[in-house]
Amino acid sequence: MDIRFYNTLTNQTELFTPVETDCVRMYSCGPTVYDFAHIGNFRSFLFADLIRRSLEFFGYTVHHVMNITDVGHMTDDANADGAGEDKMAAAAKRVKEDKKSGKLPEGVVGNPDDPYQIADSYTRAFLEDAKLLGVKVASEPDNILKATENIDTMQEMIGQLIRNGHAYVGADGVVYYSVESFADYGKLSGNTLDQLQTGAGGRINDS
Repeated sequence: MDIRFYNTLTNQTELFTPVETDCVRMYSCGPTVYDFAHIGNFRSFLFADLIRRSLEFFGYTVHHVMNITDVGHMTDDANADGAGEDKMAAAAKRVKEDKKSGKLPEGVVGNPDDPYQIADSYTRAFLEDAKLLGVKVASEPDNILKATENIDTMQEMIGQLIRNGHAYVGADGVVYYSVESFADYGKLSGNTLDQLQTGAGGRINDS
């Protein structure tokens, strides 16, 4: 039976043809673990699981990989909570208050000032909830990759992008992608280079 997916790159429904005849390799974005995942977060995880189960129903062997963003958030995420506070710093404050009030059992997070312990605690909570909801990849530890465990690979990829002229180091020491180096950049979103604003993803200075 044919399977068709909507391709956002071409804006049309197309026949699904896997690279390997009977095997599908898929990646879906996992959680950023600075808090408990809520039902809205799980919508995307359940949707990815539904796609996987559908492919398996039609006879494919599916190799599903999901990441965990543990620590190492983008600099601009510091403003994402609306109060200008780093997400892990906010989580540490929240954990301390919960421990003090007795909401958090002893031993769950031994040292709230250690971001790795906070991330590990919320990672365990996420996986437990995901298993209860039947998300299959949550029971496959070899297919769940933590960002902090793959830093070397990321650095190699960034270095290769720089060497190939697709990225550069800015005056602030941060590595940026060179949109002009990729002719089809913006094709997926519908943007063109002349519509993009330099530094539009950065922070806004009210002054």
